[in-house]
Amino acid sequence: MAWSRSVKGVPCVERAALEAANYIGIVSETNYGRLFDVRFVQKPENLADSDRGLGLHTDNPYRDPVPGFQMLHFLIAAPEGGESLFADGFAIAGYLRETEPVLFERLARTPVTFSFRSKDAELSSEKPLIQLALRGEVRSVHYNNRSIAPLRLGSAEILPFYMAYRRFAELLRDARFPLKIKLCGGDLVAFDNQRILHGRTGYCASIHLRHLQGCYLTRDSVLSQAALLKRSHERRTDERG
Repeated sequence: MAWSRSVKGVPCVERAALEAANYIGIVSETNYGRLFDVRFVQKPENLADSDRGLGLHTDNPYRDPVPGFQMLHFLIAAPEGGESLFADGFAIAGYLRETEPVLFERLARTPVTFSFRSKDAELSSEKPLIQLALRGEVRSVHYNNRSIAPLRLGSAEILPFYMAYRRFAELLRDARFPLKIKLCGGDLVAFDNQRILHGRTGYCASIHLRHLQGCYLTRDSVLSQAALLKRSHERRTDERG
């Protein structure tokens, strides 16, 4: 299946993201609610609610489980700035494994703590930045430099880890990996939050409005819906002969 998808022409009305989400999976509720807004506020608790640029990251690695899929619906897009950034974390992890396997293993074998605190939430979870499946293939990527907590590593482990961590961060800025696109009002994007990193360039909130609404979907529900659609398509193909 595709790990990210965009749709144009979604009505620019609030809660349209939830209506669209019903077609592909089950929305998971967090401390942000079933639906969250991304727009400028004067005293933000989250950098996303400022007009500053956001480096490539995955959302909410401090949760257990981590949100499986994310959907973002553009109600208002800033005409200048606020471009969207995306990158395939599996492609970056694969490149690192092929070119610098020692650094890859360091990121895959070192557990780190991600945490988040606000007036109504206290969240923490431990996991490696690159999470492997039983057979050794990359299962998920968790990268968020705003929520990684101080490391609990021995003195001999600190420098090697940060060398690997810095190299992964450098690859996020390598021209081969990030995709920058200008999304408009009515555009909706859905992507695998455990694989696709996302971000944005900065914009000037005193001049331009920018408003997105988003939600998270459970991983198993999205994969189940995709499997059911595939099964239905194969059955109709067989019936047509």
